[in-house]
Amino acid sequence: MIIALFVDPASAPLIIGPLEAKGHACILAQDTIPGEVDCVVVVGDPGKNGPLLEAAEEAGLPVLRLPANTAAESAASAAWGLALADERYIEAARSDARVSRLEDIRVHMAEQRALELATANELLERQAKDLKETLSRLDGANRQLMDELNLASELQKSLLPRSYPSDVPLEFAHKFIPLNSIGGDFFDVLRLDEKTLAMVIADVSGHGTGPALVTAMFKSSFGLQSKALRSPAALMAALNAELGSILTTGHYVTGFAAIIDIESLEMKYCSAGHPNQLLIKADGSSVELATMGFLLGMMADMDYEEKSLVLDPGDTLVFFTDGVFESPDSAGTLFAREGILRSVTSRLGAGVGELSDGLFSDLLSWTEGIEASDDITILMAQVIESL
Repeated sequence: MIIALFVDPASAPLIIGPLEAKGHACILAQDTIPGEVDCVVVVGDPGKNGPLLEAAEEAGLPVLRLPANTAAESAASAAWGLALADERYIEAARSDARVSRLEDIRVHMAEQRALELATANELLERQAKDLKETLSRLDGANRQLMDELNLASELQKSLLPRSYPSDVPLEFAHKFIPLNSIGGDFFDVLRLDEKTLAMVIADVSGHGTGPALVTAMFKSSFGLQSKALRSPAALMAALNAELGSILTTGHYVTGFAAIIDIESLEMKYCSAGHPNQLLIKADGSSVELATMGFLLGMMADMDYEEKSLVLDPGDTLVFFTDGVFESPDSAGTLFAREGILRSVTSRLGAGVGELSDGLFSDLLSWTEGIEASDDITILMAQVIESL
C-alpha cells in the first residue's frame, strides 16, 4: 500500500521504518497529496493541511489520524491502525474516489457536449433561417421567371395567325406544339393583295427564349419583305441578308415559302434548308416540293431556287417542321414523309381540319412513350371547289 505520511520530519524515519517493514511504501507529504497514494496517515495536528485532508476524505481517500505521541508510539499506532483497517475497505474507498473522479469527468464532458450541441444548434438555426430566406428569394425569382415565360408564350402565340383569309379558294388548319412554353417554330398565312397569298413555315435552331426572339424578328422581316417581293426566291434572299446582319448568336433559320395566285392557283415556292414539303393530290398521289437553298442567316449573298406548279381542287398542301419529320417510335424509326403520306392518304376526301387533327393523332400514336425533342408544327391548306 502506498501511504502519504503527514508527520514531523524529525520523527518520520522512526515511523516509516516499521511501516515499510510491513510492506507499505511511504511518501512524506506536505501541502499536497500525490495522486498514486492509497491512504493518508496524519500524525498529530495537520495544521494548514487540514482543508487538504478534509477534501481528500470527501473524495473517498482513507485518512488515518494518530495522536502526536513519541515517534515510537506513533509508529506503533500507525502500524496497528493500518493492520486494523481492512485493505479491502481501503481499496473500495480508493475505487469510490476513482469513480467519483470519473463521474466528475463524465459530468464535465456532458456539460461540454451540451454546450457544443447548443452552439451547433444555434448555428443550424441560423443556417436554416438563411436557407429559408434563400429559398424564399429563389421562389420569388422562379415565380417571376414563370410569369415572364408565360408572358413570352402569350406574346409568341400572338405572332401566329389567329384566323385565316376567308375570301380565298383555300381552307387552312394548323397544329403548333412547342417543346417548352415557347418555341422556335413559326408559320403564317398572309394576304398580300387582292390576288396574292403567301404561306410560310420556319424553324429556328435551338429551343427556348433565344429562338423565340428570332421567330419574332423573322415574322417582322417576312411581313415587310413580302409586301414588296412576289418571288419566293427573291424573298428568301432578302430574308437571308437581313437575318445575317442581325444574328450574332449562331442561330440560323430553315424556311419554306409559297406565294399563290388565288385566281390562277399558280403556286411559286422556295426552300431555305427546310425539309421538302408535300403536295398531296385529290387522288392520293403526292409531289415532293424540293428546291435548292441554304439556311437563312448563316452566309451572305446566297442564291435560292424557285419552282412553280398549278394547284387543283382537292389538293392539300402539307407544311411541317423537323419535329414532325424526325419524330421516332420506340425502335428509333422516324415518322418521316412516309408517315405523313400514310396519315393523309388514309383520310382522302376529308376536310383540312380533320386531316390536320388526324396527322397529329397519328404522330402521337407513333411516338407513344417517347419524350418529344423538338417543336411540332403542322400547317395545311386545301384547295376547295369554290368559295
